[in-house]
Amino acid sequence: MVRDDQYEISAAKTEYREAYNSGDVERLLSVFEDGFTDCSANEPSYYGAEARRALELRSRHLFCRYKVELFVIIIDIVVKGDFAFDWGWHKMRLIDKQSGEITDTKYRYFEIWNKSEGNWKIHYIITNKEMPPQMLPEEENAASHSAVLGKAAS
Repeated sequence: MVRDDQYEISAAKTEYREAYNSGDVERLLSVFEDGFTDCSANEPSYYGAEARRALELRSRHLFCRYKVELFVIIIDIVVKGDFAFDWGWHKMRLIDKQSGEITDTKYRYFEIWNKSEGNWKIHYIITNKEMPPQMLPEEENAASHSAVLGKAAS
């Protein structure tokens, strides 16, 4: 049963991707519960009916201005009965319809899904922009390393 549910969520993620790639707002909204929570990067948080309306307005504006190419990379889908969560990356390419300028951005995402009336829908989404890897300062690495070694020696 879990495998079937994982497959159904993966298929819903395909709908999510294709909604962006075809610029179809209604198709995008169909993947979300009516009363979902939206904590998308660089946006205010929205809840319930406001989340749906905010996503609709934001998507219409986005699709009007850009051709969108979305690539979804799922790390894992974990199903627990009628509740599930998944996480991964959304790689988004925006092609400005006026200038042709291309912008690529990669977001990490985490989603909670609920199964209602046989269909999986996104109940909660949080995204944040993927940042380039960064090394910690040397002195911090050395201090952390010493602390770990000190505990191991005790």
